[in-house]
Amino acid sequence: MPDITCKHFGTCGGCALLNLSYEEQVAKKRAKLQDTLKDFWNGEIPVTVTDEPKHFRNKVELGFCHQVKWREDYDRKDPANKTRPLEFESALGFKLKGRWDRAVDIAECALFNQSLIPLLQSIRAWARAEKLEYYDQRKHTGVLRHLMVREGKNTGEAIVVLFVTDDFNEKTFVQAVENVMPSAHIMAAVNNGLADTAAPESLRVLKGKDHIFEKIVLTDESGKTVREVTFKLSPQSFFQTNTLTAQKMYSRVRALVKKLAPRRIYDLYGGAGSFSLSCADLCEKSVCVESVAPAVYNGIENAKINGVTNVQFFCAKVEDFVKQQPIEKKDALIILDPPRGGMHPKAAKAVAESGVENVLYISCNPVTLAADLKILTRHYDILHVEAFDFFPHSEHIETFVQLKLK
Repeated sequence: MPDITCKHFGTCGGCALLNLSYEEQVAKKRAKLQDTLKDFWNGEIPVTVTDEPKHFRNKVELGFCHQVKWREDYDRKDPANKTRPLEFESALGFKLKGRWDRAVDIAECALFNQSLIPLLQSIRAWARAEKLEYYDQRKHTGVLRHLMVREGKNTGEAIVVLFVTDDFNEKTFVQAVENVMPSAHIMAAVNNGLADTAAPESLRVLKGKDHIFEKIVLTDESGKTVREVTFKLSPQSFFQTNTLTAQKMYSRVRALVKKLAPRRIYDLYGGAGSFSLSCADLCEKSVCVESVAPAVYNGIENAKINGVTNVQFFCAKVEDFVKQQPIEKKDALIILDPPRGGMHPKAAKAVAESGVENVLYISCNPVTLAADLKILTRHYDILHVEAFDFFPHSEHIETFVQLKLK
């Protein structure tokens, strides 16, 4: 029996496994992961679970959709349907499962905190009062496109961003948000692109600031706090969506780094430097390589916020960086955290042939992890595999692999 129920399950694309108990979800994902990695690892794969698999996400992106209303009594064979005028509806929520052009008008949700549904109700009422049209994905008409809500699980700070195509009454929107989240920072973003993404052409502050702060609390094996890292997060900053479980993984990586005691860390696909900043006090220097420029800027800023001076950031593709600046193998450690597409083959080959004694690979996609391990295991043995369930109620799982030079 499921631990959590939601009336939208089966139609809403927000959850895929909510029909199973959380224990069954984890067991299913563990079995799938073991099968995917069976050519490389036959041992048991322990999974660190999310302690509270309800309201665990720190960020959601929802869509406004003006869409044809699907009639429950619709009959394709009824000749009257050929002349019956279409009915339309407005929906604000996650996209319908398997559809890019329709949203589910959610009235409950197990993913974000309990302020989400009251916030949506307030914004729906505001949109009706202002007579603002929801966006039509097929005609590319309407003003309201997306809503992003982000919170700091360890700081309590929150930011709400409205994505629009045109002007709107900013004062009344701020009031609609304040009715539910009085201390939230509030922003607006213009998005006139055709792609269905919350990617802004411009961002402006309507109230408060253009960012929030979040902390990662790192602990040792006894649970004692050994380091706290503060992150400044803009609406577009990448950050793991499950803060409390992610910090368990960062703590695990940190414990291994402390044990291995490298002088230099190569943090490849390093994003905003989460691993570098978490382990900066354990090495002489960390080299963080990331191809997404805004993430690099975030990393540099976060290093200053935390008083870290021994992390060097490079904005480059990993495959280009390793060609231009060959990895120094002496007293080094490589940390890999590539996107879902995995490593570029040239980058994987360079790491495999680097001669660095220890490699830690963090993956959000077991399929591409397996493809990269085909290359890496030509020169490395796998010492350990474990997983972290950052994504309850979905098919996804984070995997951590420790490798050592043969």
